[in-house]
Amino acid sequence: MKAELTEIMESIQGEGLLLGTSQVFLRFAGCNLKCIYCDTLASREPSRFCSLYCQTGSRDQMERITNPLSIEDICALVQRFSSSWISLTGGEPLLWAGFIAELMAVLKPGGYKFLLETNGTLEQELERCLPFIDMLSMDFKLPSATACDCWDLHQRFLLKARDKPCYVKIVITADTAYNEISTAAAIIKSVDKRIPLILQPVTPFNTCRAPGMDYLLELQKTVLQELQDVRIIPQIHPFMRLI
Repeated sequence: MKAELTEIMESIQGEGLLLGTSQVFLRFAGCNLKCIYCDTLASREPSRFCSLYCQTGSRDQMERITNPLSIEDICALVQRFSSSWISLTGGEPLLWAGFIAELMAVLKPGGYKFLLETNGTLEQELERCLPFIDMLSMDFKLPSATACDCWDLHQRFLLKARDKPCYVKIVITADTAYNEISTAAAIIKSVDKRIPLILQPVTPFNTCRAPGMDYLLELQKTVLQELQDVRIIPQIHPFMRLI
């Protein structure tokens, strides 16, 4: 069993509830969505090579490894680093659900913990991986960002994801409409109002502009009437100049 990855690195988690945690990032190739704010465009498509960054948090030392990689290959690469947390990200990692489930089963006895970062649309694939996941970061993909309606997919996915520690993250741009956030909050509330929601202002990219702080605070105040835990957390890598 093999998979295509675009990057392997060690850095700190720059988003969500595990912000600041030292992690090894396994970025899988391929995605089933095309978000307007995507900052990992290279991970959308198949990749001939995987970039291995040897220095923690830096792109200064890089090795190119030919895809696809086996489970044995990745285990050996992960063991070069000291972090016990592994982030499974992409692209959309659940496109490789069978491979990821087997990889986690092999690494789990070594004391590794797994964060799954997913767009929350592949419900059946999630089921294969749930036994090994320690934390789940689920992005709600708004129609304004993807030009498609994922609401039903997100609700079914979250119903399964709630069996594990999880949170929902929504990237907010200057064009994000309030009614989209209201719909997302209603879906989360229908599953469990205790699930944390993170409003993440977009890091400006191409034509995507960040929202004003007044708007973010207004969203937070309003959504807190429906959910117990709503936080505003930006990406920290751009400020710290880390990968």
